[in-house]
Amino acid sequence: MINKGYKERSSCVKVNQKKLTVFSYMGINYAKSVQKKLRWSTSQPKPLDLKYINTVGFIAPQLKQENDLLADSSIEEQLAIADEQCLNLNIFTANKRGKLPVMVWIHGGGFQLGSGSLPSYEGTKLAQAGNVVVVSINYRLGALGFLRLCDISNGAIKSTGNEGLTDQVTALKWIKRNIGDYGGDKNNITIFGESAGAMSIACLLASPKAKGLFHKAILQSGASHTYSSIEKANNIAKEFINSANILGFTLKDLPTMTTEEILKVQTHFLTRPDIYQQFGMLPFCPVIEKELLPLPPHQAIKQGSATGIPILAGTNNDEWTFFAAMTGQNLKSQSSLELSLQVLMDRSLIPQCLTLANVALNKRKREITYQNSINEVLGEYWFTQPCHRLLANHHLSGGDNYRYKLGRKTIIETLGCSHITDIGFVFGHTNSAFHGTEARVNELINEVQASWAAFAHKGNPSTTCIDWPSYEIDNKLSYVCFDHESTYIDVHDLNSVYFWSNISDQQLADF
Repeated sequence: MINKGYKERSSCVKVNQKKLTVFSYMGINYAKSVQKKLRWSTSQPKPLDLKYINTVGFIAPQLKQENDLLADSSIEEQLAIADEQCLNLNIFTANKRGKLPVMVWIHGGGFQLGSGSLPSYEGTKLAQAGNVVVVSINYRLGALGFLRLCDISNGAIKSTGNEGLTDQVTALKWIKRNIGDYGGDKNNITIFGESAGAMSIACLLASPKAKGLFHKAILQSGASHTYSSIEKANNIAKEFINSANILGFTLKDLPTMTTEEILKVQTHFLTRPDIYQQFGMLPFCPVIEKELLPLPPHQAIKQGSATGIPILAGTNNDEWTFFAAMTGQNLKSQSSLELSLQVLMDRSLIPQCLTLANVALNKRKREITYQNSINEVLGEYWFTQPCHRLLANHHLSGGDNYRYKLGRKTIIETLGCSHITDIGFVFGHTNSAFHGTEARVNELINEVQASWAAFAHKGNPSTTCIDWPSYEIDNKLSYVCFDHESTYIDVHDLNSVYFWSNISDQQLADF
């Protein structure tokens, strides 16, 4: 058993040690067509079709990322079959006749990229280890999934900017109706996701349209502060149309343009420096609007929208290093560091912020450099603090919470324990050139899969090896740390909580 304050080594066993036979069902269409004249329409569940072709389905149209350092190489092959008829899912089940817990994966990718069909998310190992049914879904991305056009077009184009999120709701409706035919329990569904997938889950926790469609939630490296107001979404739409105009297209052309033409406009839009200056890193994201998402997720959750749903959420120690590597960010001076921080906070807060960052870096034996300091601060701003506030708000409304941190460093020194490191441990598909080959890698796969599966089975991630504490002030904000060499119970630094209370929810959401 791992007790508070001790960094003793653990060796958790998997929930299920017997190698179960896992059946896979790939490319099941969960929704009716949204192509051509139905582009930007609201997806609707499709009746179960047992005569489908069991092969990987279309993925959402998206742009190729030249600088995605850690992208799954198979995305290249999948881009060849990208199509607007991408609303399909994959099922991995260890018992076709049982009533197993269901785990539904919502992939990340900044609401612009990715696929639920990547080998990284192949669910066989997780289904075997946890004796669960694993489902991965595809949903609309980028301009086809998160571009609000209904206002700027005076209703001629119906898109609210939440089509991708609506697809996730549609998939959950299909799963609720049909998962029993694949050995799943429709009354025990856990949604789990990473990055934009986790941010989507926060929106689903807040959405009245998703109520009753799932029963537990796991959020990895994403929380409840990523969304656009209607005003911001409409301004984004105006700039998207400006890009279209520059390329010779008009607003009226959008419904009949080819997919390639839509992506061409999206490319122009996203490569304009002013877009990120105006709208931040994620111009495509869910929109606060009365039907699907009437309140910002952090507000809705605080008011009790997810009270009866246990939440497990967490982050990686060095989240921002991934994005720094992708963008080539490499601060070399104190002045550049302070200028970067002034975008985030009042100048008077910078000295204390850097002191806290240096304490954290020293604790993890990370070299204190200008770049590592900004990595630490941006990791707090984008990931750690939103995660803390999500769980704190959920606790205030009476919800059950558990929190983790992943500290297992990659073998790439500059990255440390970066964004996406956790995915390999959850699905059991680690990469020796990234995660390494030490015994601790397999140990972490066992520990993480055991805890995730335990949570799916009973709403509490505790296993025979890890007695998970609840995450709340009365429990000293205790959480499980899957660290580089061992797993132990740690506590969130209250000095950090007090400092970051100077940054409002709106500031976190506007970044």
